[in-house]
Amino acid sequence: MTSGNGLKRSIVLAGTILVIVALVMGLAGAVFVVRGKPQQVRTNLAESSPGVAPSARPSGAGVVPSSSPSAAPQTGQCAAPSDFSATGVRVGLARTFTPGPVVSFGLPFATGALADVSTLRVAANGAPVAATTRVLLASYGPDGAPQGPRSVLIQLPASVLQGDCTEVEVTWQGGTPVAPPAPGPSPVPYSAVSAASDKVVDTATRSIASQGGQATLVETRREQRVLFAAREPAVMATFPSGYLASTGILGHAVANEQIGPDLAGLRFMADQTTPFGLSAMYQESYALNPTAVFGPNDTNEKTGINGYEGWLYDRCATYLLFATTTGDNRFLREGYRACSFYASKIELRGENRGFLTITPEPDDKFSRLRGLYAYYALTGDEAALEAGTAIAELWMRDEYVAIPYRAGHLRGPDKLWTERQLGAAIEGLYYGHLLTGDVAYLRATQELITTAYRHVTGDAAALAEINPGSVQFPPQNCFIHNADQASEGNPDQPWCSGWMPSLMLDALLAYQDQTNDPRVDELFIRLTRFLRDTGSAYFQNDVLSDSFLKPSVAYDPSRDLPDRRILVPLYGAGIDGTGKRQNFGEYDDFQHCPDATALVAIGLRALRRTGAYDQRPIGPFGSEGDSFLALHNELAFCSYVMFVGQTRPNNDPATFTPDLLAGGLRDPAKFIEDNEIGYPSHNTAFPQRKISWWFNPTLAQFALLREAGVSVPRALSKSKSIGLHSGLCLPEPQTEEETDGRAAV
Repeated sequence: MTSGNGLKRSIVLAGTILVIVALVMGLAGAVFVVRGKPQQVRTNLAESSPGVAPSARPSGAGVVPSSSPSAAPQTGQCAAPSDFSATGVRVGLARTFTPGPVVSFGLPFATGALADVSTLRVAANGAPVAATTRVLLASYGPDGAPQGPRSVLIQLPASVLQGDCTEVEVTWQGGTPVAPPAPGPSPVPYSAVSAASDKVVDTATRSIASQGGQATLVETRREQRVLFAAREPAVMATFPSGYLASTGILGHAVANEQIGPDLAGLRFMADQTTPFGLSAMYQESYALNPTAVFGPNDTNEKTGINGYEGWLYDRCATYLLFATTTGDNRFLREGYRACSFYASKIELRGENRGFLTITPEPDDKFSRLRGLYAYYALTGDEAALEAGTAIAELWMRDEYVAIPYRAGHLRGPDKLWTERQLGAAIEGLYYGHLLTGDVAYLRATQELITTAYRHVTGDAAALAEINPGSVQFPPQNCFIHNADQASEGNPDQPWCSGWMPSLMLDALLAYQDQTNDPRVDELFIRLTRFLRDTGSAYFQNDVLSDSFLKPSVAYDPSRDLPDRRILVPLYGAGIDGTGKRQNFGEYDDFQHCPDATALVAIGLRALRRTGAYDQRPIGPFGSEGDSFLALHNELAFCSYVMFVGQTRPNNDPATFTPDLLAGGLRDPAKFIEDNEIGYPSHNTAFPQRKISWWFNPTLAQFALLREAGVSVPRALSKSKSIGLHSGLCLPEPQTEEETDGRAAV
């Protein structure tokens, strides 16, 4: 079995952010590098460009026919419900398949909103509807005792549907009194209210031919490729914008439309969920190059891409979170398919119970529970409950990370241990408690947190007990271990990751919400201090040997965007036994700037909650709160540069003119691959898992910063410093003319 780092990191040599200025400034004819390959910046053309031949759509053997959902309306054709309150919500019902006799959906509630399921009432057009209800999930108090429903399964007779789009009103205590109708029949299983819904992607094989004296891009084959089999509700429930975010079923969240002027400087992060999310779903305005499409079982040895790794950081949760923040039901449907597939691939029997079966060998860090918990809350799919229970049991019996750490120590000085593993263990055990109600999982979570608190805050004696037999390093506000344990170096090298702790933020926040354990805030503050003092460095052409508090180069806003200095979280860093800082940063650490901003946002919130925001001046900063805010601004700017660099509008085949295509007439296949014609317009494939690490922790920061009373308006350009720190200094929005028709993020 591979525990923890069984999946080696895919090094993202996806091209350099130092040469994306042509994309930002729209310099026609300039050359830039994409994933290490030359690509010409081209004038953006309309779909009707004469340089692109009409699509050929062959049929026959090997072509997958259109799947059954094509006959159903897209949920976007149904108007979104627009009303919810503390005592009621309007729920849309959109027919996506031919329904059976029962319409079914899960309705999550904010903690404490619903005291008794018997108070629920459902009405359609003002008339009461006989509803069958069953509590799916409960809320729990600090001691693990249930405190009311968290999600309720609601099943209605299909006669409530009026065409393809219907709305019903669900009310509870305090709402308008509605006489309860006779109760409905017993709940029917998810298999009876859902339909098979394969994940299908349109692909096109292309070549370049001379037609009418011009080089022309032609499609030689069209296919619809099935990536995986799944299910989704035959009638999908849709919710008013902001409702799912208000329930907290996916943690602290804010709907995109509720991001106001106070956080306008960070809105670009929320705005990237739709374009990057759709590219990760392979939804583009053009059919995709088949070599750019990866299913869960695909491997490309040339590029080092493995399809299964896309599920490492919980793709199920990613799409449900996108639906929660954007209100876009394309993400809700994709989330249901992804979660259904993921649940179906969790082993339920034998010694590998709880492991994901699509990995080459059992690997515990792929066993994630947050997404399945939310999916079960929204659908009542029994497969999610079974898979989630198996995952919780896996982490309860895990002898590689969880059991030793619960006992107060790591497994051994030469045994694999990472913050990523610890995050998966905390998530698996804590969400196991929320899913099943078993207090044993809560107790196990508390044991992990007890050791984590000692690990991050303890003195030298505590660290010696936690990591016996290892070379000892000084206390440094992180999960200090040695590089051999991280599978990245030698036993005498100190190792803490600057960004991996972001993978445990959601579970720790949810645990804190339930228990109000004061140790969690201290953990967040200490981990942010490490990122500030040791776990980050500046990047200009490469990672520099400096730190946030001691920059080696000044920020220069007159330089082209990709040439400006940016702050990056380091893959590894630490203070060794001699007191010297060791920097194990990597070139592609800028890819983790978004998730690092979430860690700092939660550190800011913790400072405010503990009354320490205005204390502890450090360096040029008048308080620790000021230093954290400047740190956050630097990482946010890095995130902006990163998202620009990962946006690839010129992968659209329609952007290639005959003159540009002429260079590919000799070897069309090589030209198409070198220029990535027909690849997604936003790079989410190198590696597959990054769409989840970018956004799963990051989107919580809008709620966290508001809870901290912190504003990040777009006008902010300088932090309180000696002039070396940039603050959040984003370029002014560019006009379409200035970007030559290209969309700037």
